[in-house]
Amino acid sequence: MADEQAAPDLAGADAGTAIVAALRALGERLDDLEPAALADEPDAVHQLRTHVRRLRSVLGAYRPLFEASISESLRRRYRELGRELGTVRDIEVRVQVAELALEDPPDGSTPGGLAAVRGHLVDAELEGHRLAHGRMVERQRMPRASARRLMLADFLDAPPLTPLAAGPADEVLGDLLEREAKRAVRRADRLTSSPAPEQLHAVRKAGRRLRYAAEAVTTEPLELFGAKAEALAEAGEDLHDVLGDHRDEVLFAEHVRRAAAHAAHRGEPVELLERLAEAADRRAAAHLQDFGKARRGLRDAVDTWSSR
Repeated sequence: MADEQAAPDLAGADAGTAIVAALRALGERLDDLEPAALADEPDAVHQLRTHVRRLRSVLGAYRPLFEASISESLRRRYRELGRELGTVRDIEVRVQVAELALEDPPDGSTPGGLAAVRGHLVDAELEGHRLAHGRMVERQRMPRASARRLMLADFLDAPPLTPLAAGPADEVLGDLLEREAKRAVRRADRLTSSPAPEQLHAVRKAGRRLRYAAEAVTTEPLELFGAKAEALAEAGEDLHDVLGDHRDEVLFAEHVRRAAAHAAHRGEPVELLERLAEAADRRAAAHLQDFGKARRGLRDAVDTWSSR
């Protein structure tokens, strides 16, 4: 019954009340996910990291509603958690990419060669994951982690709202979402034909933030906007996914080449590793070719939203 009553209350709410409701839902989800991540349950680290990013993205996209020093301090605290989770999650991604690459190994691969490569790219990484996860768990038991949780609780209990937050939710949040959408377009349009990694990274993050900003105002408990805002979320996700897949393959190729260098130093054969790295390069290039389509989809979604 409480959930049924929340929707009409928020439908006519001011912008501050509305976005704090979305942030509170994210805070509750973080509380639910953290025990599973600390226990290393399947996909739990990934989910917790994703929701940390959601929290930071919503705070960033709707920052004019909050006192800057307080909201940015909270974002920094959760950026630290995101980095700690990222150390663990990056290993998981490398293992996943390696497993997929080894499902379709290069022609001429031998069982012995594949077993050796699996040892380098999977087995050693799983041990690294165990150690990295253990360090992450230790950090979450430190006073700094408790202080971070308390800081979020205090922020939600007494939000440091600005005068803008008193405006109508649909108008104020709609304008801020449009600002976020145009920011993503500007970053995407700045890319050259041979973009630097940091440029791609900036566009990927902008797409991700747009997605989470749009989803925050189109899903429970804050369902203020409909299909046009959902299209923004989808466009941001497409942009992020294309560049994320590209990044995963680029980082995997670098990882494989480092493994090959170590193997060569030990006098072991490296041809299979080198061929796997080259295959990752090709997959990365193929993903980047999809960027143009994702950018066009973003522009269309932003134009539709702007003309609402």
